[in-house]
Amino acid sequence: MTIDTTLSRQEIKDRIAAAKKRLGKDLVVLAHLYQNIDIVRSADFVGDSLQLAQSASRQVEAKYIVFCAVSFMAEMARILCQPHQRVFHPELAAKCPLAEMAVIADVEKAWKLLQETGKPFIPVVYVNSRADLKAFCGKNGGFVCTSANAKKVMEHVLAQDAVPFFFPDENLGRNTAHTMGVTDDEMLLWEPYADMSGTALKEIAAKKVVLWRGFCYVHVAFRPSDIEEVKKTYGDITVIVHPECIPDVVRLSDYVGSTSFIKNTIEAAAPGSKWAIGTEINFVNRLKEDHPDKLVVPLREWGCREMAKVTALKFLGVLENLVEGKPQPEVTVDPDDARYARIALERMLAIT
Repeated sequence: MTIDTTLSRQEIKDRIAAAKKRLGKDLVVLAHLYQNIDIVRSADFVGDSLQLAQSASRQVEAKYIVFCAVSFMAEMARILCQPHQRVFHPELAAKCPLAEMAVIADVEKAWKLLQETGKPFIPVVYVNSRADLKAFCGKNGGFVCTSANAKKVMEHVLAQDAVPFFFPDENLGRNTAHTMGVTDDEMLLWEPYADMSGTALKEIAAKKVVLWRGFCYVHVAFRPSDIEEVKKTYGDITVIVHPECIPDVVRLSDYVGSTSFIKNTIEAAAPGSKWAIGTEINFVNRLKEDHPDKLVVPLREWGCREMAKVTALKFLGVLENLVEGKPQPEVTVDPDDARYARIALERMLAIT
């Protein structure tokens, strides 16, 4: 279906509501908290990656699942939902750059060298990753994790006297390890674009955590100077940031946590309290709108351009195609990858 691009914002919202009403219980809409406000207000379930994984795994009746986020999250729904269900994504080209920073050939190369140390390693892949990397973890006794449960997963691995091989987000892995008392000297940073074959096996085996050089371009944009500036402007303001931020920012912040943690913290905060939030701007602006009794400001105005590719107009197009029975691209995952990725995701859900 070709959607009229001259539709007003209100017309788009009205037609989304009408399409959802027509589809009824056959449809479930999942949206990430970073999505724009019109999509969030139209979704059946809104959350961070962990919450959406849990929601996706519980959808057993709907015929259609529409996932408004970046592509790896829609793939996650395809992996966790039932075979008869059809999964759609309003913009298949909306890909998380972090998820593209680790590819299976490089991870397998690293894994081969790690195995040569004779030390027990367990792979832990951040949910911001390709399906084949989740499958790799499923095949090798590993886990998927999110920013909300990374610590639980890493604690689980360490409790087995194993070393977490954590990829692809270095900052989330490093910040999580710091909360567990692991120092930088006890971590090895794997450089995927460098020849690591010369690294002494003894040196690798001595480390408690192995990290991958990858990052979220949104969260590494926040700098210590942003915190200094916001405190100079607002005085006793409280700073809360996402653990994908660089360690120097995390150390200077008052609170650090996942997107859902940030949301819950602001909701529970006292009226009149002041908050500077270091995460995606759409989410921060919505918190500001939803909590007018508190001062909520962005640590820096910085958004995810890939999330922004998913628009209310494209979302409407998917819904109206479903109403009219018109063919449109579906989210697909290689069956073998889906099988093993589901194992890694279910391991995560079992300990969360």
